[in-house]
Amino acid sequence: MIIKNYQTHTTLTISGLLMLTVGVVFTQGGIADFMGAQYKFSSTGSTFFDLFGAFSAIMSERTATIGMIAMTSAGFASYMSKIGAADSLVKACAKPLQLINKPYLILALAFIIGQTLNLVIPSPAGLAMLLLISFYPILLQAGVSPLSAAVVIGTCGSLDLGPGSGNSNVAAELLDMSITEYFASTEILVAIPVTLTVAVTHFFVQKWFDKRDGHKRSQAEIKVAGEQDDRQGAPYSRLYAMLPFLPLALLLIFSDIGIASVKINAPIAMFASLIMIVVIDAFRVKSLQLALDHSFEFFKGMAGAFSTVVVLIVAATMFTLGLDAIGAVNAMKSMILAGDVHYLLITLFGMLIIAFTAMLTGSGSAAFVSFSNLGSELSAAAGVKSVLMLVPMQHAAGFGRSLSPVAAVVIAVAVAANVSPFEVLKRALIPCIVGIFSTLFYTQLIFS
Repeated sequence: MIIKNYQTHTTLTISGLLMLTVGVVFTQGGIADFMGAQYKFSSTGSTFFDLFGAFSAIMSERTATIGMIAMTSAGFASYMSKIGAADSLVKACAKPLQLINKPYLILALAFIIGQTLNLVIPSPAGLAMLLLISFYPILLQAGVSPLSAAVVIGTCGSLDLGPGSGNSNVAAELLDMSITEYFASTEILVAIPVTLTVAVTHFFVQKWFDKRDGHKRSQAEIKVAGEQDDRQGAPYSRLYAMLPFLPLALLLIFSDIGIASVKINAPIAMFASLIMIVVIDAFRVKSLQLALDHSFEFFKGMAGAFSTVVVLIVAATMFTLGLDAIGAVNAMKSMILAGDVHYLLITLFGMLIIAFTAMLTGSGSAAFVSFSNLGSELSAAAGVKSVLMLVPMQHAAGFGRSLSPVAAVVIAVAVAANVSPFEVLKRALIPCIVGIFSTLFYTQLIFS
């Protein structure tokens, strides 16, 4: 149904409800038998209405946990765009690229810089829009084709990294770590070599495609969008370029590696940063009323994330609950315990399921959150560290989203290059596949 472009949220929900019904019928049990301990579920007294009670319980739990992280992160990203801070940061990072005269080296460096910016701009689509304004003209001026530039920008958010990433927070919770500990001691160790590997892959792949397609380097002068705005004051100052890092700084300061007596989570850091920045913005615009008007963008961003990301996570969780109800999860556990399948093959299978789900839905968050529990459960069954399965699964979701023709980020860069999304995906396929397998390789290399 998803392949045939049926509405994703409702399709996943109905599929989950049907499988849950099958599970109840064949086990003669109740819905409560399939609900995890994390869900506050109480029976209505009717199995029929309990099906919808399961959806309600999942909605309550997901919205209060991963949903809040996703919403506050999206809200903060929207607010940074509204006041010009995100734009200022991207422009500051773009300037060094103009000093290099090797087009495909610039292309590879652009991917590395873009992936680094994803730490503080956790929305792949939002990051791509900012990069299209500033990086895209620089890449064209350097001599790469519009399609190559679009592909690299479209894949810059493939690795969901940092405290603002919902997937990172889910992985940290499953590994029983704080988000700061997970980021500093686990995630970044894998992300650095994977980022470098994918950047090198982009260098050779996009150069080959441009040569094959007969692209000729042009030295035409292309104005960098917004460069004249650097003289307009505070929104483009160094101070505003630093503001997107504020939540990350707070999380690092108030953690085990900083002030250990005070610990905060991502939503707290986002809300605290919002209030601090409102004060700064009020001084800049010399109007408290205008600064508060700007701050409403934070809550509009939260609302947008709820209707897209959070509801999709809930729907996909219902689908996973249905898979559990019909015994699919237990079947995979039995295969491992029986020694029929090596844990690496199960890990690869889980990565491919998550990547494929992200490709179909256009959401890396929903794909990983829905199947992340499989990583911890199956690793326990195999007797290996959970990190060996969870980290590859997490990053498979991001690379899968970058290969989705319905993902907002892919559509955005395709429009910028004036090509079909499938043309973008054709060139992104090899770098993303390399990214998926290199994540698996480096995780085993570092943590085995």
